[in-house]
Amino acid sequence: MRRANGTGSIVDLGKNRRKRYAVKVSYLARPGLWKQKYLAYCRTAREAQETLEDYLRSNAKPQDIGTTLGDVYAVWSARKYAKAGSASVASYKASWARLSALEGKEIRKITVDDLQAIIDQDAEKGLGKSSISNDKSLMKALYKHAMERDMVQKDLSAFVELPSVGAKWEKGAFDDTTMHRLEKMAKEGFPWADTALILCYTGFRVSEFLGLTRFSYHAEGYLQGGMKTEAGRGRIVPVHPKIDPYLQRWLSKGGNYIICDDAGEQVPYKEYFRHFSEVAKALGYPQATPHWCRHTAASRMKMAGVEDLAIKRILGHSDKNVTEHYTHVDLEYLSKELLKVS
Repeated sequence: MRRANGTGSIVDLGKNRRKRYAVKVSYLARPGLWKQKYLAYCRTAREAQETLEDYLRSNAKPQDIGTTLGDVYAVWSARKYAKAGSASVASYKASWARLSALEGKEIRKITVDDLQAIIDQDAEKGLGKSSISNDKSLMKALYKHAMERDMVQKDLSAFVELPSVGAKWEKGAFDDTTMHRLEKMAKEGFPWADTALILCYTGFRVSEFLGLTRFSYHAEGYLQGGMKTEAGRGRIVPVHPKIDPYLQRWLSKGGNYIICDDAGEQVPYKEYFRHFSEVAKALGYPQATPHWCRHTAASRMKMAGVEDLAIKRILGHSDKNVTEHYTHVDLEYLSKELLKVS
């Protein structure tokens, strides 16, 4: 029995074919012209019929047949990355590097088990909780994009289970004794110790710190930079007297970035992490990471009696009660507060 236009068809390819029944779906290429596209190949006529009926119930578009996860990511990322901050983009790209194992698979044919396998592999590789959660977040974003365009009918990422994984790195902060040791190391020229000291007095995230250009330093005595949140972007961080000589030393290299390589370019995170690890070992804290410096900055400001508002401004935390920032007011106020830290 002939099917009505637009409802597809099933073709018997002959008994010599392992999957002898081809399912084709119809679409209106232009007024008066119907075309067909292969949807699937099946072993039995019944399986082919069920495949076609499922497709018709899904209201999927024929032009979306064959759309892979990689296709979805390409379109989604082009729009998303134009608006997202550099830290967010880097996080999404890191997650996509792991999800790209499914890049060439048609999104309609991806299963929950396929997605779960990515997450399980993350755990097996020892990735931290944050990285694994980011992978699931990217899955959710891609499925949302696909659902809004009727490419799929269900968000399979909602059924993916996250493993019980602790933080990848131990969180911590340096105490006063360790800070005195770090100051001594920086003064004596221990490689990269001065950068750790700068981090401990500015509270920058390491990605923010490495992204500071020579124009981020202002002769009035402050650094301006930051990312990740609206409150954190372009924030003002006073230069404490204890770190100013080291900043000047780095600036004298004349690089495009304050912390730069021999060519004056930005130091990659992995390279900086290696240098920092040597400093941490010398301090007696081999487990420490650059993020310890941000915790150190926060705890030392708190213990020194720095006002909460100033701490939030320096660290880039949002404060719903503050709606405007004025550079001259911030600098005078924040500098005065930061000097409370010895």
